[in-house]
Amino acid sequence: MSTSAVRNEQRYALPVEFGKVDAPPKNPQSAESRSGSGLTRSVLVTHPGLQHSHQLALALHEKNMLQGFWSGILVAEGDELLPWWLPEHFRKRVRRVGIPSALRVHPIRFQLLLQASMRLNAGQGGDRIHRLFHWFDAWAAKRVMASRPKVVIAYENAAYHTFAAAKAVGARCILDAAAFHHKTVAEQLNPPDTPYTPEVNRRKDAEIAMADLILTCSPLAADSYQANGVEPARLQPLLLGADPKLVTPITSTRRDGPARFMFAGPLSFRKSVDLILAAFARLNAEGFQYELHFVGGVVDQELLGAVQDAPGAVYHPSVPQSQLFDLMATADCLLLPSRSDSFGMVVAEAMACGTPALVSSQTGAKAIVEAFPESGWIVEPDGEALYNALRKLISDPALMQRARVPALLASKEFTWERYRARAGRVLQEYLQ
Repeated sequence: MSTSAVRNEQRYALPVEFGKVDAPPKNPQSAESRSGSGLTRSVLVTHPGLQHSHQLALALHEKNMLQGFWSGILVAEGDELLPWWLPEHFRKRVRRVGIPSALRVHPIRFQLLLQASMRLNAGQGGDRIHRLFHWFDAWAAKRVMASRPKVVIAYENAAYHTFAAAKAVGARCILDAAAFHHKTVAEQLNPPDTPYTPEVNRRKDAEIAMADLILTCSPLAADSYQANGVEPARLQPLLLGADPKLVTPITSTRRDGPARFMFAGPLSFRKSVDLILAAFARLNAEGFQYELHFVGGVVDQELLGAVQDAPGAVYHPSVPQSQLFDLMATADCLLLPSRSDSFGMVVAEAMACGTPALVSSQTGAKAIVEAFPESGWIVEPDGEALYNALRKLISDPALMQRARVPALLASKEFTWERYRARAGRVLQEYLQ
């Protein structure tokens, strides 16, 4: 695949790192490396949650550039023991990442508070999470002043104080933006404002202004920043990846039965679940046979009810990752016609299972289909376009079968290993 296409693209015993004490770990840099021009262990990555930050931190560690990875969500090395008191449901979610514990800080208070906030349905749940991220930002900023990295990579909505501290110690600031520019999101979704929205957006604008470089999850997301006044020279798209195991062999003949479609993600307006339901309601009324599987959490309870009532639809609550891949591998097509999605990791995951994807023009993972046109389909995020595309695929399931091998080939360029190679190379070249 061409470079241009890709671009369009320790043991735990209640230690300091797990939040018992607020002091940062000792700076592992030698005096020589700190005073020199090299980048050895000079980059700090901070994130109140996780997202793909552990993959970026690992990319830097593989280049011997990582000074520290501070995350509100615990990760562990492959053979690292977890705290005996960690609840079982937390244990199952711990990502195994090859970053030494000496380089990591995981203040447990943030993970506990984040989990509590996500379980509370009353009031402005989003505001609670925003305030928690801002608290993490202030927590990290104090420690930046002590650890004095040369480069700080922080994440959208948790970089305001961290970047100010980084500037104070002469460090360069890199913003990893997981979403579209907030003004673009407002145009696409018109989300209701809360009393805290102006403060959230004010901080986001300040983060963008302080950033020397902004990483986005796709060229489409980079376009949203450029459209809102960010200079192209400060933008760098880095398409994400996936590493599921292939659980079903790719064959030249498809399984028996009606076409099987799958949606994976939160049931929400943003993901266009309403459009999916409307399109299949029309197809059902016309007598078409199909299976429609929804997998994931619930943002909108009304959508959950509609899914449960829809003919031919099956709802699976959030499932373990291995089970998710099994479901993906037996689907004929993944659906992600989002109204606003800076990437859409499930597209890369599905393709790694040999399952092609139908995505919208406002889904960043469309870059995969653009680079490998036979691996899926791109439609506008509106009901008529989605209906027409689905009708064509249901009428001729061989179209989806023929796309399975190209989808698998496309996935080879969008693994986490390839992401780390791209990210490591881009950051090394930029910082040198």
